[in-house]
Amino acid sequence: MKYAATCLWITLVVFMIFGTFIMKNRVQDLEKELVRINAAIKEDIKTIHILKAEWSHLNNPERLRSLANRHASLSPVKAEQIIDYASLPFEYESNDAERRMLARQNLKQTRELRQLARAQR
Repeated sequence: MKYAATCLWITLVVFMIFGTFIMKNRVQDLEKELVRINAAIKEDIKTIHILKAEWSHLNNPERLRSLANRHASLSPVKAEQIIDYASLPFEYESNDAERRMLARQNLKQTRELRQLARAQR
């Protein structure tokens, strides 16, 4: 009986040693993965800071204004160029009389806008 109890205790100790060894290796692997993840996070934070700096440079209003002047020959919008949405002809409108009425209104608004534009000059 003493021999069986001794064998049982020795087996139990061996299993505990083996379990502790496996747990130690798992903990070391997890620590290595944690270090790798933290390094990746730091690298991502650096990249985000760089991207924010580049974004603020690219969106600088003075830079955008100079690029627009250099590459797009735009002029200010004139009052005559603005029309009302209701005056646009739509294909689903079958009533020509309504379309003519909207065109007259648009013409009247255009004349008023031209007068306003001349008055502002």
